[in-house]
Formats: sequence, C-alpha cells, structure tokens
Amino acid sequence: MKTFLVRVLLLGVVTGVAACATKRDVDRIRDDLAALQARQESVSAAVVALDSSVAEALDNQESLVVTVRGDLMRQMDDMERQLVAIQELLGQSQVVLQSLRGRMEQRQADRDSLEVEPQSPDTSRARGGARDSGAGDEPRSLYSASIEQFRRGAYETARGGFQEFLVNYPANELAPDAQYYIAETYREGQDTGRAIREYNRVVELYPNSRAAPTALYKAGLLQVEQGNKDTACEYFQRVVAGYPRSDEARLARDQTQRLSCR
Repeated sequence: MKTFLVRVLLLGVVTGVAACATKRDVDRIRDDLAALQARQESVSAAVVALDSSVAEALDNQESLVVTVRGDLMRQMDDMERQLVAIQELLGQSQVVLQSLRGRMEQRQADRDSLEVEPQSPDTSRARGGARDSGAGDEPRSLYSASIEQFRRGAYETARGGFQEFLVNYPANELAPDAQYYIAETYREGQDTGRAIREYNRVVELYPNSRAAPTALYKAGLLQVEQGNKDTACEYFQRVVAGYPRSDEARLARDQTQRLSCR
C-alpha cells in the first residue's frame, strides 16, 4: 500500500512537470510565430513600397521618353526646314549664276562677232558708248538680281554679280553702289581688311557719288571695331572735310567727339 502511494505521487509529479514543459514550449512557439508574422508584415510593407517606387520610376521614365521623343521630332522638323531653305537658296543661286554665265557667254560672242565683222568708226563708237553707259534694262536687271542675292545672304553670289556689273558697265549710274555692295559682302563675311579696301575703292573710283561718304564712314566704323582709334579718326575726319553736308558727316562728327579725335 505504501509503495502504491509513492508511485502515484511520482506519476503526479512527472505529469505536472510535463504539463509545465509543454506550456513553455507552446508560449515560445507562439512568440516565435508572432515575431515571424511581424517580420513578414515588414517584408510585405517593404515589397509594397518597392513596387510603388518601381511603378513611379517607370512612369517617370515613360514621361522622359515621350519628352525626349518630342524634342527629337521637333529638332528633326527644324533641320528639315533648314535643309529646304538651304536647298531653295542654293537653287536660286544656281539660277543666278547660270543667268550671269549666259550673259557673259553672249557678250563674248558679241565681242567675237565685232572682231570678225568690219565696222565703221562711227558704229564702233556708238556700240562702245552703249556698252559703257549700260543703256537698256540689262544693267538694272543684273544689279537687281545681285541685290536680291545679297538680301538673301548669298554674299558670294551677290559679289560675283556686282563684279560683273562693274566689268561691263563701269560708267553706269549704279556702278558706285555696286562697288559699295562688294565691300558690304566682305563686311558681312567678316573679312574686315578686304571690306575696308573695297570701301576705299568706292572713294577712289567714284569720289563724287552718294556712296562715297557712306563707304568712308563704314570703313571708319570697322577701324573702331579693330581698335585702330587714330585710323578711325582719320576716316571720320575725311567724311566731315570731304562731304560736310552729308548725313554721314553728322554721324562722323559724333564719332570724333566720342573718340576724342585730335
């Protein structure tokens, strides 16, 4: 009987200990599960945030691609318009050159025929006088075509037209202006030295023309741009002394005061 009671007591103790151990394990497992759930929720939140960032980045990239594509298309349109304008300008320049070349060939043919056919002195003088003075519409047409090319920015083509004008019509009333515009083509082309020389030729060849004071004044301005104060003063003083009633003389006086010319 006594032995039986002892066994019962031992069984109770073992059962209690086992029950306590099981409860601690359950609590530990529950804690582990709670920690795991918390980590899972944290990971899920991070994944959601990452998805949002990726989606935003993709939206921004798509927007950037659309913007860049639009800019490229506009630039291509601008380039195409510029190419069309250049092609039109080149085409017009070729037309003018062909016209000039045809006129030169025709004049050469006329000169050749004059050398072959016997001419009376009176007829020769009459034809020569007409060619020098540039009677008719041909000189003005050539001058107008050259001016048009100058206004379009085709300075070399314009210069060729003005030079041909001077070769064939040196005594024409438009000859001083043609020489002046030759200087202008060099000025527009940033060839300052050549522009000044051609301005000087206006005064040398046509000192009594309306283009002469303008050419002197323009040459003086170019000397100012080059930093040649004393030379610029000389040009402005020549305008005032040689053409005192011209509009350029008033401008030249202002320049001499500004530069403190002596």
